[in-house]
Amino acid sequence: MDAIVGFDRSLFYLLNTQLTTTFLDILMPFITQKSNFIGVIIFGWVLLILVGGWKERKALIIILFVILISDLSASTLKDIFQRIRPCAELMNVRLLGGCGGSYSLPSSHATNIFAAMVYLSLHYYRFSPIFLTLAILIAFSRVYVGVHYPLDVVAGAFLGTFIALIFVKAEERFSPYLLDYYKRLKAGN
Repeated sequence: MDAIVGFDRSLFYLLNTQLTTTFLDILMPFITQKSNFIGVIIFGWVLLILVGGWKERKALIIILFVILISDLSASTLKDIFQRIRPCAELMNVRLLGGCGGSYSLPSSHATNIFAAMVYLSLHYYRFSPIFLTLAILIAFSRVYVGVHYPLDVVAGAFLGTFIALIFVKAEERFSPYLLDYYKRLKAGN
C-alpha cells in the first residue's frame, strides 16, 4: 500500500508542479469550477425540454438521478476513506484556487462528470468523444489545480462509470414501461 501511495504522490507532483504551462494555468481553474457552466447547462436543459422528444426528456430526468447518486456515493466514500487532500497535507503544492473542505478520495467532480458523460455517451454515440474528453479534462483539472491526487480522480472516474452503467441497464429494463406511461400521459388517458 505504501508503494501505491508513494507513486500517487510522485505522479501528483509531476502533474501539479512539473508538467505545467501558462495556458493550462488559465484553462484548468476555469474548467474545474462548476459554476462556470451553470448557464450553459440550464440553457441546454431548457432547450431539450422544449424541443426534445421522449429520448431527450427521459435522459434529462435520468441524468438528474445519475448525478445525485454519484454525488451521494462519492460523499459517502470520502467519509469512509477520510483521505486528506494534497493541498492540505503536502508541501510545495501549486494550488490554483481553494483547497476544498471535504476529504479527497474519490473526487466528487470526477465521479459526477464521468457518471453524466458516460451515460450520455452510451445514448448519443456520435458525441461520445466530446463527452469523454470533457470528463477527462475536468478530472485532470482536479490534480492540476492541486486539490486531488491522481488516484482520487481515477477512483472517481471508475465510480462514475459504474453508476452510469447501472442506470443504463436499469433504463433498458424499465424503458418500455416508462414509454408506455409517457404515451398515455400525452394522450390524456
